Formats: sequence, structure tokens, C-alpha cells
Amino acid sequence: MDNLKEEDIIKRINNLLKKDKGLVLVEKTRKDGNYFKGKLEVNYLEQVLNFDFAIPHNYPLTHPNSDNISIIFRNKNYIGLNHINPDGSVCFHPDKDDDFDRKLLYEIKCLKQWIRDYYIFKKEDDNYAYLIHNTESGCINKLYFTNTKNSFKKNSFGTFRFSIFSDEKIGEKKFPVKKMFRLGFEKGQEDVWSNTFIKDLKTRGTKKGLYYYIQDEPLRKSNLGRKAIENWDELKDYLSDEFIEKLYLGLKRDFNNNFYHENSLFLIIGYKIPNNESYEEHWDLIRIPKKNIPIDSIKLAKDEQTNPKIRFEHILKKNKINWGTTENIDYSRFFGRGKLNDKITNSNILIIGCGAIGSSLSEILVRGGAKNIILMDFDSTKGGNLCRANYQLKDMIFPKTNGLINRLKSISPFVDVAVEYDKLNKFDLKILGDVFNKKLDIIFDCSTDTEVTYIVDKLNFTGNVFSLAITNNAKSFISITGNYLTKQAKTIFDFVENEPPTYFEGTGCGYPTFEANYNDINALLNIGLKVINNNFSKNKKNESFIIQPDFNNLLNIDIEEYENYNCIYMNSSIHISKSVLKIIEKETKFHYPKEFGGVFVGFKSNKNFIITNILIPDEYKNGQTIFIRHPGTLNERLNEIHNLTNGKIQYLGEWHSHPNGPTNPSSIDINAMKEIAKDKNINIGNPLLMIAEVDKTYFGKDLFIYDDKILKKYE
Repeated sequence: MDNLKEEDIIKRINNLLKKDKGLVLVEKTRKDGNYFKGKLEVNYLEQVLNFDFAIPHNYPLTHPNSDNISIIFRNKNYIGLNHINPDGSVCFHPDKDDDFDRKLLYEIKCLKQWIRDYYIFKKEDDNYAYLIHNTESGCINKLYFTNTKNSFKKNSFGTFRFSIFSDEKIGEKKFPVKKMFRLGFEKGQEDVWSNTFIKDLKTRGTKKGLYYYIQDEPLRKSNLGRKAIENWDELKDYLSDEFIEKLYLGLKRDFNNNFYHENSLFLIIGYKIPNNESYEEHWDLIRIPKKNIPIDSIKLAKDEQTNPKIRFEHILKKNKINWGTTENIDYSRFFGRGKLNDKITNSNILIIGCGAIGSSLSEILVRGGAKNIILMDFDSTKGGNLCRANYQLKDMIFPKTNGLINRLKSISPFVDVAVEYDKLNKFDLKILGDVFNKKLDIIFDCSTDTEVTYIVDKLNFTGNVFSLAITNNAKSFISITGNYLTKQAKTIFDFVENEPPTYFEGTGCGYPTFEANYNDINALLNIGLKVINNNFSKNKKNESFIIQPDFNNLLNIDIEEYENYNCIYMNSSIHISKSVLKIIEKETKFHYPKEFGGVFVGFKSNKNFIITNILIPDEYKNGQTIFIRHPGTLNERLNEIHNLTNGKIQYLGEWHSHPNGPTNPSSIDINAMKEIAKDKNINIGNPLLMIAEVDKTYFGKDLFIYDDKILKKYE
């Protein structure tokens, strides 16, 4: 507070409060530890409310252990009203501000807003506000559960099953913390965890607890607002005599060790809460000590026995309820803050290769909500893996899949993870193809092993396959999808000029890999998966793409998708940039109903082409059935591109439109391509041709290659 003395700060606070005629200082402001404390009477809208206040010594900054809370206004009599914490403090989060006077006056305004909305008008928020219990001190008992079918009837009770996921003591004072996961109820209503997680829970042991469905919130009767009950005797209005007797007898003699953990029995109380659709069942946790039974049993005198079978009356004591905490982490909530598209998360996914790319990809998928993943890798974890893959020191020596599956299981209780230690070449390809098409939806090949793409190419896999790779020093990220993976990879890697990996002593030479740090790998991988996820979300076909960061003169990351076409008669392929196609569509529609065209430029490797750009002629003649381009400056521009790229980018062919179709080449088109193929100055024996069918709304195309006096079509 600008190094002011305590008395100056107190004076400042008092003067600010006096500015509001509706405020009265009931108790003078004083310094108490790290706070300036006092008592305030607020006269607002004909209501008079009292609050103890505590202003932190570093005001207008917030509390060190809270995000937005700064001034505490507290009155325990208001517990139960909306936006009142268990300690009686008003819950609101003012905007942050470094101006002392302005913020204090603003927080007084926020307090009045609470009085108006929640004290006077009893406003109900759109979102359900969970009951806040006074939980048991000195320990934390927390139960996690998922939504089950809403089928419980009021006053129904029985047993539920749970597993203690972790039981530890933390801190210097060994504060005990238990995390429990519910497995389900006695009637087959299971909590919806993955099979992998359920199996893991059961290895930790299964316990039984009791449930009672009260239907309505466990609220104190005739109390201000929604205040949760605190003592056992307050439960008498919610629990049936039959259940109370069963609980008493069970605690005394019937329950065995299956029901107890460290001499404690756990009871969950269920009730309805609203959700977006209708309602759901929420559950609160109570710990009942075996040695401190909260029920008295009183023998009835004979003249008080209305039923000869009932000789005892069971009465709930005034014992304080040992409330624990619960959290509904149903799949929809667990991934409520963000997940990948359902077409990914609901798929059966195979990840081949669990190194730098595969280990990070698997974790991204699991954190994105993926439910079924198979890991395939034959290799073990070495020290050199840890700098850029998701492994730990303890994982060294063991198979990569061992460490990775444990990591993935520790992230999500909704993922089923399986492992395959053998390489694809172990299996009969016909059987493997049948299995893949029956069991898998997506394959991510992260192996950077050409042998893998050889095999996948032969499987006739009908799902989505993505072969992912990063070039040396992370200059490019490549995702290859569709058919002919091996051929596509050869062409694209030739195009991006993947330099050979650098040899480092001790890393081995039998299977060299690219050099890149963890940050670069994951920066590119995350963008790559965003492209794939975006295509799934928009129902767009996934195409092969290249991501290339350029951090030289301008900070830029270029993402280019390529449509892939193949001509099996020529063993030839074309990758054509989708941004190039967008430009062609725009130009041809602009000139419609006249024909228009231009020149393809790009990369050529044997009879495989990557079309990276187009050139538009500056001199041409066109009409509804004619397009003739003149040289103009095209030759100069082509030479400039050729020289700037050291011959890498060159002339590849021609494109033009046929307004209203069709896309069949005319005799004029064939003769033009013949002349281009013969021209030694152009120096391309098999030029490409694209004919676009276009009108005001439609755009279609066909691609051809000239060979042996005819134009052969790509598919």
C-alpha cells in the first residue's frame, strides 16, 4: 500500500467507507495480523445487514492463496443463501485493479449487488449451485463417480462398490488424503469407466458402502436459504426407520471387512439436481466411524410396543456428520473444457511407433478424450529418448509401450489402452488387413519407417490413415493420408529436401532419426493434429499436408494441404495445393462465361508432381469456347522462379476452364500439349493439363498427363 503507515491505511479505509451514507462502521477498523478488520452495517433497499470485513494488508492485490478474492465480507447467519461460502463469506469475484480507492468502492458496490440479487430477490442462477457441506477436518475423503441411469426411487437403499485409488499422507503433518472411485451399484448400474481403468481399480481392491436415495436435497428445515444439514439427527426427516435400523445392526454386527476401510464405513446420499436435459442424480459422501456409531438403540416398554416384532427404537444422535467430498467426473464433465471431435474420440486408434512423435501424439489424444488406443512398438526406452519423448527415468530399459501405457492410464479413466510389441511384418497381410478393417478406424503411423507404409499400402485399409513425420531440425511437419503412402512420402520428402540426420556419439547408427527438440516437435505436432481435427469437425476430407515454420524475416507458419491424384497407367501422381485450386476457382468464375487459364509451376520427381502455384498470363485471348494465352511476361517469370529456387520449382503444364463443361479435352487441347512436349526450350516431355468445369456456383476439374500422343486421366 505504497509504504503507508498502518494508521494512514486505516484512516484511508474509514474515509472511503464514510463516503457512502448507507454504511456504518459498527466496529472500528484495526490491524489484525495480515488484515485490516472491522464490522460494517449496510443499509440498502430498506434492508439492514451486518458483515465482518477483512482487507488484506497488500490490498488492492488479492489474497496469496486465492485468485480473485480480496476483501472478505462475512456473516455466518447468511449461510445457505446463494453465493455464500461455508464460512459465511460472500462469494463474488471483483475485477482486478491496482487503484486502492477505486477498487474498494467497487467491492462495496459488488456487495450491494449481492444483497439485491440473492438476499432480497432470492435470485436463482441458471447453473445449479452445489450444496457446500462443512467437511470433516483433519483429512480429505473424496469419491469420484459418473452418471448412471436415473432409476432410483425415493427412500431406496442398498450397497455400492468402490475402490480406493490412492491413500496417502501429505505434508509435514501427514495430512491423510483418500481418493475413491465408485464402481457401481448392486443392481448392475455400473459407473462408466474404461475397461482398462476398471481392471486397474479392481487390482487395488474393492470395498462395499451403503447408498440411500433421498431424492430431495439434504437441507436444514426452516433455515435461511439452502443450508446443508450438519448433524445426524437432522437426517431423521430423510431416512426411513427401516434403513436406520439396518445401518445400526450392520455397524454393530452384520458388516464384515468388505464394508470397512480403516474402521470406517462410507455412505453416499443421493438426490436430484437439474441439468440441461432434465435432471441427474448427485451423491454426497459421509464417513461413519465404526467406533462412534451415530445411532442410539432404546428398548421399548411393553406398553409402547405397537408391533411385537419391533422391540427397539433407533434414534439418530446429534453427532456431527463427517461429510467428505464428491465430484461427478462423467465423461461429458471430464472433457467439458475441451475435447477432440467425436470422429476421433470414438474411433479405435492404432499408433505405430511410440517415439518422439507417437508418445506425444498418444498423450494429446488421451487428453482430448480418445477412448480406445492400441500402441505398437518393438523398441525399448533409452536415455536419448527422454529429452524429446514422454518418458521418465524409471522407464529406461523397459519397452516404450510399458512406460507410455502407464502414463496414459494415469491421465484418463475413460481410455482403454492395449499394446502390441511385434512389428507389422510378423503377420500375414491378408489376415492383418481383415483384422484392421474390422477393429480399427484410424491408424497413425509415427514410425518414419518406409517398411510400415509398404505394408499399410497393401492392406486395403478402409479407415483413415495418417503417416506423420518431422524432417531434420524440425523444418517441416508432414502428414500423408489416403492411398499410395509410400509413393506420396517419396515425392513429398524429395520436395521438402529432408536433410540426413546428424550423427551423435552414443545414439547409434543402425536406425538414425531426425534431430529436433521437444518443443519444436510438439509445436508442429499440435498444429498438425489441429488440422486433422478441424477436417473431421467440418466433415472435410483429410488430405496430405505440410507445415513449415519460417522464423526469418517474418514470423510465419505455412500450412498447405494437397489433393492427391494418381494415373496407374503411367505410375504417375499429382499433389496439387488446395490454395492453388481456390485461386483457379476464383479466377475461372470471375471470367465466366468466357474461358480462362494459366500455367502450373511446381516440383517434379520422375513422373510425380507437386503443383505449388500458378502463373496468370498478362496477355491472352478468350471467349465462350476459346482461350489462347500469349507469352507476354510468362517466360521471364518462369525463369525468375526457376533461378530463385535453384531449379527446384519449374513449369509443369497448363490449366484452363470449360464454362458449363464438360472437362473432356478437345482436339485443340491435345495438339497444344503435343507442341509443349516437343518444345525443347520448355523441356518437359509429359506436361500436365487441368480442365475445369465452371459456372457461377459450381467448380469441378479433371487432371491429365500427356504421353505418347494422348492425354491420360488421373483418378
